[in-house]
Amino acid sequence: MLDNKVEKILITRLSAIGDVIHALPVAYALRQKYPEAQIDWLVEVKAYPLVKLNPYLDNVIILPRKEWREMLSNDVIGAVKSFFNFFKEMKQRNYDLNLDLHGLFKSSLSGFLSKAGLRMGPADGRELSTLFYQAKIEIPDRSLHKVERNLHLASALGAKTDEVNYGLKMTPVIKSRVSRLFEAENICQKKRLVAINPFTTWESKNWFLERYFQLANELIKEGHYVIFTGARSDREAIDSFIAVEDNSYSNLAGKTDLEELTEIYNRAVLYIGGDTGPTHLAAAVKLPVISMMGPTDPETHGPYGAEHTVIQDNSLECIRCWDQHCSRKMQCMKSISVEQVLRIAKKKLNE
Repeated sequence: MLDNKVEKILITRLSAIGDVIHALPVAYALRQKYPEAQIDWLVEVKAYPLVKLNPYLDNVIILPRKEWREMLSNDVIGAVKSFFNFFKEMKQRNYDLNLDLHGLFKSSLSGFLSKAGLRMGPADGRELSTLFYQAKIEIPDRSLHKVERNLHLASALGAKTDEVNYGLKMTPVIKSRVSRLFEAENICQKKRLVAINPFTTWESKNWFLERYFQLANELIKEGHYVIFTGARSDREAIDSFIAVEDNSYSNLAGKTDLEELTEIYNRAVLYIGGDTGPTHLAAAVKLPVISMMGPTDPETHGPYGAEHTVIQDNSLECIRCWDQHCSRKMQCMKSISVEQVLRIAKKKLNE
């Protein structure tokens, strides 16, 4: 337990987007405990826009690992100089403590090189990360959801963890950007908006695109407007969708940044997708979520909150296999029918 004299705190959670979202409530918890402290966050560039939205942080600092990797191929000396200059500046910030939520070599080394007065991290950290901690925080239960795990780590600093606040505060500028996008795409806001995010970063976590399309058309028949979201690389595949009604859907894959995506989910009434960053973003803004999951564990990695529903066939021997590429003909995803998802979607839309 620490006292209230802590003046400068550095939180480390570098990536990925879903994992960073699960860590965001730590900023609020620590701000309640240390209202006058400077609280900063070290993150990699991809998730930076989401962390930047958090009003409980003073500074969000990008760890330029991607930039260093690119420099190494043609300017090794420049990359080394950039690396040491970065951590020289971090050291000059004089952090009293560093809370590493990530628990990997890259995150714990970053805290070590920043020379925080006290370096804390999970006792079950991987990749030799615990060698860099001065205080190791025991995790009482490996089956804790990632949100609860992160808050447990914050509780070691004396923070209360009964309230989960992601701090995803929308600004008027972001809201205006989304309003202009909706106008440009002729999105009908008189209908209730259902967001569908068909793709994930793992092949094994993807439900079938043709089933998403069937589901979308059933929702359109019910009078809803469907918005497809995703990465730029998803756009061409989603463009093959043939809607049962004209002007009843929009393909926004690759057309939004993370800030705009957050606001889009704020305007929707339901989200449907797999285990991926946008699913956790939707859950974080309290948008009811339906998530189809197979190789991963809903208890630890599912959308967090009682209002969300995970569909998973636990009768399969291979369920929760954690394989990125399926060798079993995607049985876990084949077992989830359009009718099953539609039934749950109708129930949520009618509540």
